[in-house]
Amino acid sequence: MKVKVNGKAGFFKRAKAAAQMLFGYDAVKQTRNRKNRGLTPLREEEIELNSHDRDKLISTLMNFKRNNPVVKAISRLRKTDIVGAGINPQPQTNDQDFNATATALWREWAKYPEVTNSMDMATVQKEIIDSTLFYGDIGVLLTRSGHLQLLEGNRIGNDYSRSVWTEQSPDKNGVIINKQGRPVSYKVGERVNGMLQNTVNIPARNMILFFKRIRPSQWRGVPELASAVNALQDLDEYETIEMISAKVSASLSAVVKKEGAAQFEIVDRMNPSEQDTAGRLQRFEPGTFHYLEPGESIETISAGGRPNVDGIDWCIYKLRQVGASVGVPVEMILATIGESSFSASQGLVLQYQGAVEEDQRALTQVLDRIWQWKIKRWIADGKLPMPKNESEIFNVRWQLPAFRWINRVAQVASDAKYLQMGALTLDDVASQFGETAEAQLRRKAQNILTAKQLAEEFNLDSYLELMNFYNVNTSANYADISSAAAADQEEQDLL
Repeated sequence: MKVKVNGKAGFFKRAKAAAQMLFGYDAVKQTRNRKNRGLTPLREEEIELNSHDRDKLISTLMNFKRNNPVVKAISRLRKTDIVGAGINPQPQTNDQDFNATATALWREWAKYPEVTNSMDMATVQKEIIDSTLFYGDIGVLLTRSGHLQLLEGNRIGNDYSRSVWTEQSPDKNGVIINKQGRPVSYKVGERVNGMLQNTVNIPARNMILFFKRIRPSQWRGVPELASAVNALQDLDEYETIEMISAKVSASLSAVVKKEGAAQFEIVDRMNPSEQDTAGRLQRFEPGTFHYLEPGESIETISAGGRPNVDGIDWCIYKLRQVGASVGVPVEMILATIGESSFSASQGLVLQYQGAVEEDQRALTQVLDRIWQWKIKRWIADGKLPMPKNESEIFNVRWQLPAFRWINRVAQVASDAKYLQMGALTLDDVASQFGETAEAQLRRKAQNILTAKQLAEEFNLDSYLELMNFYNVNTSANYADISSAAAADQEEQDLL
């Protein structure tokens, strides 16, 4: 039996089509309800979010930041929980003199580390971590004077005289890269009447561009709230509509209907002062009767059951979408975390803590580079001696603000056990209150010294009566307690 070539080709074609229907990925199949799968070209973020669209997006988000309480809360939570009182360095070399000198120099410099002398280091850190929400990225310029200069993301880019850029261009919307994709310089300008002008090239070694990546081949950051803009706009519009409905429901409005009326007046054409007297708009006074003309009837205006009480659930659902895009649970945004069970609240806090720690790790990478820059300058200026082991010169540990639990008693007990085991340091515990271990120990030593002076002044048996306000219980053998008490008595007798 002979098989025609055309028939054979047709058979394989039908077999291939059948295989595609039976197997393969559903995610790429076109259906009646999903017709646009795979039609979007794969382009860089610098092309997808060009200079013009970036400005529109930043303008929209900044308007939300100024007027939207939800966005305001997200910004506040990010600054408070990620930075808090500040992320402070702890040098980790084996040269204690070097560590102490470097710490003192940083503490003094951190009072006014940026060029305007209007922000301390904690405020600089907050602005850096907050910028990715609204600008997508921020430039940290390492100036010749030894100060930092913060450059908002909308100041990085190209002049409006040239707005067409291709994927083959080494200029990635203000970031100039080499053949390997490494940034070699940045274009930074100034905003004049909302337009970027007078751009200059800044070498990459003098500037840190902080942003969060979506994919490896990316040179400009995308605002984190970009995916939540539509949800925020929906909430804003829905709230406006519901507020109008609520105001209508709270008032009694009525219209007079007249049969066979052919003429009417437009009230807006009259002066406001004449509308109640000569116009068709009238006010009803309480306790009065109004007589209608023949053929007239009164009909009240109702909002039709508005505002919608079920709309609260829809709003919370949209807020969950907004919070999910930046890692903040809606309970944290609305401050309703205490309304659920303790276990559920603790789970939300742990989930939120994971997002906070991820942002802290990203921020410490920027701080590492700033630390290295300052150490080099201090050594070059003769303010900081070289450590004994030069390979440890940049070793530093950043003390992050600790995340507090809901149950304070459990937190204290847990901290005490971890401190005893060595899993935590006194710095970790002190950071919960925005302090360092050294500062707390110094104050404790001052309190002890003051207590001793007061005990002597008021003839107290021991300063411990001032330090311990409550009875202290202990668990030990009676012989050990007796011998310890006898030793203390002998020491007092010698004194």
